[in-house]
Amino acid sequence: MTDLNTREPRAKNKITTILLQKDIDLLFSKRKSLARSGSQTKTLSSIYTVRELEANSEPILFLLHAPKRSIKEAHLRNKLKRWMREAIRQCDEIAEIYSLLAERKSQVLILLRADFKPSKDHAWQQIKDDIRIIADRLMKNLHSS
Repeated sequence: MTDLNTREPRAKNKITTILLQKDIDLLFSKRKSLARSGSQTKTLSSIYTVRELEANSEPILFLLHAPKRSIKEAHLRNKLKRWMREAIRQCDEIAEIYSLLAERKSQVLILLRADFKPSKDHAWQQIKDDIRIIADRLMKNLHSS
């Protein structure tokens, strides 16, 4: 049995979502494109913005979106969001971005949008690959700025 006080924090597994409308408004007003589905990624598109890190906040805040207009069934929208959360948890590049942002005292707000229904062409593996591509592109953009 392990002692709870000796456990390491599980910050890598925690995904913090954007909850405030003012943060969503800021994301859309000052957005920069990261990836477009179809040309840079297969399934996901994304936008982001960078700002100064606020007190008691995480360096990365996510907004996961599966639009009702293109994905009618709620269980498919929920499945896509679960896949996106799990792909983020498994992506090592996200942990690197997290530490870089904490070092710089910056925060990234990022929207990940699933543009297609789950199918054999748009399944778990494609979402996982797309998250890695998006993380790589974000890392390059952060290093260049």
